[in-house]
Amino acid sequence: MCYQSLPPLDGLQVLVVDNDPDSRYLLTLVFEEYGVKTIGATSVGEAIEILKHITPDLLISELGLPKEDGYSLMRRVKALESGRSEIPAIALTAYAMESDRSQALSVGFYKHLSKPFDIDELIKTVACLIFNKQFQTVPT
Repeated sequence: MCYQSLPPLDGLQVLVVDNDPDSRYLLTLVFEEYGVKTIGATSVGEAIEILKHITPDLLISELGLPKEDGYSLMRRVKALESGRSEIPAIALTAYAMESDRSQALSVGFYKHLSKPFDIDELIKTVACLIFNKQFQTVPT
């Protein structure tokens, strides 16, 4: 990992896309402890609508979403206007097979983390993506 101790994350804004309310709530609680503002979306359509109005510092999405999945979300994000199309993104998902990881990275996620997740790993991954601008895949 690129950090031994974490830089302050105060003021960052993260869009969390997950149809499970408990997952969104848990991520909101975790990020609040680090001063990160969390915006939640329950679907791809809702996330895209939010992205038309704001550009968060980071996108975190489940892959297994109803109607349109997280892979579709990333394809749609990449098609957005300049600036929004380059938002660093993490797939935080129960889809934990190597093929899921490979597919997530191939559509534009910068990192794939499996649920249940390690909070320290998640926060360090966020810090690496945001502050080091490591928009290539962060080693697993």
